[in-house]
Amino acid sequence: MRLTHFEALLLFALVISVAFAFLSKQSPRERLKYAIWSFMAFLLIALGIAWLMFPFPR
Repeated sequence: MRLTHFEALLLFALVISVAFAFLSKQSPRERLKYAIWSFMAFLLIALGIAWLMFPFPR
């Protein structure tokens, strides 16, 4: 099974966000909110960096 870069990014962001939420928050509600927040932050930052790098040649 081969993942595209974007699929690998989604998987990484999901796993790390869930791990951070379980390590840092106590209640299930707080964990869910933090996991969603950190997942969205990972995606926004990664897409922002990709957008900034787009004009440069390979």
